[in-house]
Order: sequence, then C-alpha cells, then structure tokens
Amino acid sequence: MVDKAVILLRAGSGKKILGLPLLLRAILAAQQAGFKTFYLAGSGEPEEMELVELVKKDQRILSSPFDLHYLQAEAFSSPGNPATQELFDSSEGFLLLEGDVVFDSSLLDEAKRFEPQSQEIIIFKTGPDVAGSDSNWTGLAVISGNLLPGLLTRFGSGNDQSSELLTALPSTATIRYLTLSSGYFLLRVNSRESEKKAEKALLSTARKPQDGFIARHFNRHVSLFLSQKLIKLRASPSLLSFLNFLIGLTGAWLAAIGRGYWSFLLAGLLFELASIFDGCDGEVARLTYNTSDRGAFSDVLLDASSYIIFFSGLALGLYRYKLDSNYLTLMTIFLLSAAWYYYNLARYSRSSGIGKKIFLVAKEIESRPEKEKKLSLVDKIAAKVAFAVRRDFFATAVFVLLALGQAPAVIYLICFGSLVESVYFHFYVHKKLVSQSAEIN
Repeated sequence: MVDKAVILLRAGSGKKILGLPLLLRAILAAQQAGFKTFYLAGSGEPEEMELVELVKKDQRILSSPFDLHYLQAEAFSSPGNPATQELFDSSEGFLLLEGDVVFDSSLLDEAKRFEPQSQEIIIFKTGPDVAGSDSNWTGLAVISGNLLPGLLTRFGSGNDQSSELLTALPSTATIRYLTLSSGYFLLRVNSRESEKKAEKALLSTARKPQDGFIARHFNRHVSLFLSQKLIKLRASPSLLSFLNFLIGLTGAWLAAIGRGYWSFLLAGLLFELASIFDGCDGEVARLTYNTSDRGAFSDVLLDASSYIIFFSGLALGLYRYKLDSNYLTLMTIFLLSAAWYYYNLARYSRSSGIGKKIFLVAKEIESRPEKEKKLSLVDKIAAKVAFAVRRDFFATAVFVLLALGQAPAVIYLICFGSLVESVYFHFYVHKKLVSQSAEIN
C-alpha cells in the first residue's frame, strides 16, 4: 500500500482556504489517510521557502510522526543527493499530488490502495473536468518511483506547465486513468471561482452522517456559515466550546430568575442558539485538523453540564414564578435521573469502545430493528423515539413550547422523560454488558 507522497509546489500552494495554506491542508489530509513520508518538490524561490518553513513549524506537523523533505530544483538533476536517493532508486509506488489541489480527504483512502506497476502512473478522476482544466492531468495520481526522475527533472527545469507534465514521461510509461466514487471532490485552485468551489466543497465535509432532520436542513447551514467566519478569526475549537457553554449558562440564568413568559422565552431562544452554535467547535476542528481526544471530552462534558444546569434552572425559575414546591421535587427527580443516566453511559462507553462518541448510543438504539429480529415492544418503541434525544430536535421542541408559554409542560416532559430514559438505558446497558461477558467466557 502506498504511504509516501511527492507534492509539486505551485505558485498557489500558499493560498489559504478556510484558514490553512493549500500545501499544509494537503499534507494533513494525506497524513490522516496514513501517508508517512512527504517530498515537497519546488523551485527554491524565497516565497516558496517561506511557505515550507511555515509548514514545518506548524504545531500539527511537529506533533505528527512523519518525515518531511524539501527538494529544490538542483536536487532533481543530482540523484546522488541522500534526500532524493530513495525517490530515484525506488520502483515502489508514490502518491503524486499538485500543491494547489483541494480534495476530499477520504479520496486518499481509496487512492492509496492502488499500487502502480513498474513504469506506470495511475491518474485519478472523480468525474469529467475534475481538475478545472482541459488537461488529462487532474493533479492526483500514484506513480512508480522509477518514473519520477524524468518527471521531476522536467518540473525542476522551470519550463513545466501543469497541463504538459505528462509529456516528461518516457515512451515506455503506461498511463492509466481511474474514476473514483462520484461522492469525492478534486479541485485545482487557480482562480477566484475555483477558490469558492473549493471552500464550499470543504465545508460540506464538516457535516455529520448522524445529523438529525433539523440539523441537516437548518442548524448545520447556520453553523457552517458561522464556522466559515470563525475560522477567519482564528477561533480555536476549545474557545468555541467554552463560548457555547457560556450561551447555555446565560439561558439557564434567564430561566432560573423566573420573571415569567419573557425570561422563559429568551432562555429557550438561547438554548436553541446554543444547540446551533454547538456544531461550530467540531466543524472548525475538522476543517482545520485540530481534533483531539481531549477536545472531544471537554465538548461532551460541557454539553452535558449545560443541559443539566439549564433544566435545573428552568425548574427553579418555575418554582420562583409560581411558588409551587412541586417544581423543586421535579428538579430533584431530574438531577437523580441525569446522574443515573450518565453513570450508565460512562460504564457503556468504557465497555463498548465508543469513547467520547456518545451520539452512537442513540444511533445504535435507532438501528436495532434493522439488525435484530427479536425485539421486545419496549425496544421497538425506544427505537422509534430515540431521535427525540438528539439535541437538534429537543432543543427546538423546548424553544417552541417555551414560545407557546408552556414552560410547566417542558419541565414535566423533561423530568419524566429523563426518568424513563434512565430506567430504559440502565437495563439496556445491563443487557449489553451481560452479553459481552458471555461472549468473552
């Protein structure tokens, strides 16, 4: 399997798309796909050298275990140079990539599985005119190492035009074209129009397949728009998680003061806004390759805390507004139910291996009827209503009910809903753990 890459540096390789130079974005995407060694082939111009130094000093590069080599034009005509020895003497496959290309990172997972034969180059396409030009060279290929000397010598001569790159190949070379899945994108960024297309295509990769109906058709559109702006402001995912938590806290405070309809309405509005803004930290992290286990854990922790604080605040606010101690009882039931649920969630996440991806629980329960034939009536009902625990749905439902002046109905639904959820999830986890234990034994 191919795990080394040669990237041809172009004038546009330093162009920033969604906060990252194209070269850095390409390297990080390839590293995510399993590539471990990178050769950056360039002319040695001052601006290019500054770009390479910028990439080498990037924290995401420094913290990653791979080799990065910068080859200037004179190295192409001297194969004895240690840095190029592996390239010129090898017949194994290399990824060949233009430095001004934007692509779906999943594209490389498929491309790297193709091992070229000796004297062969396999050029990948995702459809007609994928490179934004009329050339047969799309900007992405896997190539036999013994074809690299002539190609890089032509590239280093300074006379190379991207569309004429393939003319440097010897007559003995075999050129093969493969069209990959239509769901991928591959774009050369060489104009303002192509830059807009690339940005739009990259933003689409920040969506999640598990998004609910409201998230897909409304929330995600808003959060992606915000993320696009926040990236330009260099806002970090951790900062966005904290800001979202503050929005949730403000909503909880408005609910807790118990001033009547308008305080509950504004609290619900902030709760809904927090649900939308909640997507931004993950989107920014994925689009800028700043994901981490620590960040995922803090996001889960802050989200869970904001839910608990908000609904506790709502119960407290209703008590203050109506002077009815039943709301304090409901708050106690809710807090105990939440503690019970998160205790079982912690047990299940450790044993099942889902880690911080707690959204997989609802997805797993929803999909049970498709995977298991013998389900109880309770399990079938749970599968039907599991969508209701998705934040995009229940945040919108809470806001609508509060807008209709139904704050008491919200706290009753949340209180008894969380109790039923906790009871069901307790037995669900117990059954799963018993089943896992039986399989081990």
